[in-house]
Amino acid sequence: MLAVENLEVVYHSVVLVLEGVSLSVPDGRIVALLGPNGAGKTTTLRAITGLLDLHRGQVTKGSVTWCGHDITGLRPDRVVADGIAQVMEGRRILADLSVDENLRAGAYLRSRRQVSEGLARCYDSFPTLARLRRRQAGYLSGGEQQMLAIARALIAEPRLLLLDEPSLGLAPKAVAEVAELIRTINGRGVAILLVEQNAALALSLAHHGYVMENGRIAVEGSAETLAADDDIKEFYLGLGEAGAKRYTEVKLYRRRKRWLS
Repeated sequence: MLAVENLEVVYHSVVLVLEGVSLSVPDGRIVALLGPNGAGKTTTLRAITGLLDLHRGQVTKGSVTWCGHDITGLRPDRVVADGIAQVMEGRRILADLSVDENLRAGAYLRSRRQVSEGLARCYDSFPTLARLRRRQAGYLSGGEQQMLAIARALIAEPRLLLLDEPSLGLAPKAVAEVAELIRTINGRGVAILLVEQNAALALSLAHHGYVMENGRIAVEGSAETLAADDDIKEFYLGLGEAGAKRYTEVKLYRRRKRWLS
């Protein structure tokens, strides 16, 4: 459904953040986008959903295609209307509003009837939120807030859900609950592009994975292949002290090469 091809993104007209990124998300699949901080994962999501302008970024090369249509640079509200929703890093719930009001905010493009139907579906799927519907969102636990953020995105009935670090800052029990929620959502036919630094979690959920490094796709393959390759796990995913040390050494080596050239 989604095809990102040879994408380049520049911030503030001078900082090149993405350098020829290409990836795809097939219908009904979970695709993991992995890599260290600063690799360009969140920028990739912003380029898909039209949020680059808010951060003074722009696509300078390449394209984003959705169901055969070029959506590069499309306004965020049009992207949502076309069937793509994003849950941002840090949840970004409206802390001063109630759970119910947060969900209604996610349905702003829907008719009154669709809003009522969407709320009913949400509360049926998320009984915890139904119980807390009048609670001010800022007083929810971290896991409950993440659940609310995901439910708010789902009320728009997307065909593709972009999740940016959904396990960030959560207790182990809440991480397990979010993982099960992701499986359930995908089981209903919603494709998912999952950005995660928790590589073990992401690869346990995904069908396919891409690993980013310095604004490029460094490695791709099936989730099983990536999870089984010790070199990939240590060098690119940082699953071990040796991988972290090796990754740092290579970054310093590349930086010296740029200086010398």
